[in-house]
Amino acid sequence: MKKNKILTIICLLMLVFGVGFKNQSELPKDVYKVYLEGETVGYIEDKDDLLKLINNKQKSIKKKYGVDKVYPPHGLKMVKYTTYSKNLKSADEVYRLLVKKSKFTVKGYVVSIKNDKKVKYIKILNKSDLKPALKSAASAFIPKEKMQSFIDETQTEVTDTGTTIENIYFQEKITIKEDYLNANDLIITNKNDLTKYLLFGTLEKQADYVVKDGDTVETVAYNNKLSNEELLIANPKLTSVNSLLSEGQVLNIGLINPMFTVVEEAEVIEDIPSAFETIEENDDTKAPSESYVKQEGVNGTNRVTEKVLYKNGQIMNLVVSNTKELTKPTPKIFVKGTKKTVTWAGGEGVPATISGTNWGWPTISPYIITSRYGYRWGKLHAGIDISGSGFGSPIYSATDGVVYEVESSCASNGYYGSRCGGGYGNVIKVRATNGYTIYYGHLTNNVKVRVGQTVSKGDHIGFMGNSGSSTGTHLHYQINAPSGGAVNPCAGPYSC
Repeated sequence: MKKNKILTIICLLMLVFGVGFKNQSELPKDVYKVYLEGETVGYIEDKDDLLKLINNKQKSIKKKYGVDKVYPPHGLKMVKYTTYSKNLKSADEVYRLLVKKSKFTVKGYVVSIKNDKKVKYIKILNKSDLKPALKSAASAFIPKEKMQSFIDETQTEVTDTGTTIENIYFQEKITIKEDYLNANDLIITNKNDLTKYLLFGTLEKQADYVVKDGDTVETVAYNNKLSNEELLIANPKLTSVNSLLSEGQVLNIGLINPMFTVVEEAEVIEDIPSAFETIEENDDTKAPSESYVKQEGVNGTNRVTEKVLYKNGQIMNLVVSNTKELTKPTPKIFVKGTKKTVTWAGGEGVPATISGTNWGWPTISPYIITSRYGYRWGKLHAGIDISGSGFGSPIYSATDGVVYEVESSCASNGYYGSRCGGGYGNVIKVRATNGYTIYYGHLTNNVKVRVGQTVSKGDHIGFMGNSGSSTGTHLHYQINAPSGGAVNPCAGPYSC
């Protein structure tokens, strides 16, 4: 009886404390539970076995990026557990599952370029590539020698005319941090490719143009909807707009799409022509066909000091801080025969050509043409931008004509991208007596004329402003031919 009691107690103890009587193979083990994106992949005995397998098997990734080590996919976690479960997977089994479900990574860096509206990201392999690539990309807009002399504080002091750079900086906040990069993403591995990506926003091959006999930098740029500056940036071997092209030469005509904005603040001292005025004298003894120039006009010269703000090589704002007259202009005297009525060669109100004698300049002096007629950023800039005379300075009618459209509801200061006034902001449109139409854009909202009003050359019609889609104070001056297409003011009525 005692013996049975003892056996019963031993059995009960074995049931309650049975773990203490298991053999060694039944003891709990330390293993790793593998998760991918929060889902369980399985249990493995040694996480180092899996890491070594990933690194050893992914030879193609190592070769592609020239790296010594490949890392697990994003979202992979291995958590240590103590368990009795015998349902373990081999490292090779888990590796094969990872190959099917996800992509492996390499150690690199993520560059973020952040402005007020959005953030752009670039993945690079080497941190040391970023600074030289940014400098090289920026030199597409600021000559290397000028940039380096600013950095080294060795700029030559300006004694008469020239440029002094006061500051250079990137408008965006550019940061870099170490990260594990998906090996299937675009990872830039060298400085040259990074420079190209910063300028074009892609590493894809750009469109080419084969130079033909008679081509110039200007004609190639215009015919491919580029500005001269954009073509020069895309082809660094072309040093200026006057570079000679050879037949058969291949040029890059890709449209640049910079991922950054390099800002240059500079003081520029230059000699600017002071436009002569044209004085008309009537002679009723002579017919219109006998009109003649009694005295040729000669431009004067002003030495002008300007504070200029450039963004990616484009003038965004210009303020004249000082003007010194070097020579006075000599007026042109034009004697107009008034014996008979003028009949235009192209029919009533339509001239055979644009005559320089019929046009006045729309601003006061000094003035600077900050953007010319032609393509920029893939779009035609159909006029010229005139700056330098200052916010609120007078705008004059360039011809005789009738005001046929006025917009004056826009704020006098706009912003780039504004659609007010169709982008022109406050604008006056005049139909000249010679059949041409003239736009005076980006004015302040206190215009001085109304629709239907007749204006004469030299009449004060408005004030220079910054309204509509504008980056700074200026006048957008545009001339449209009777046929409707825009003409280049500097290739027609003016020599500018």
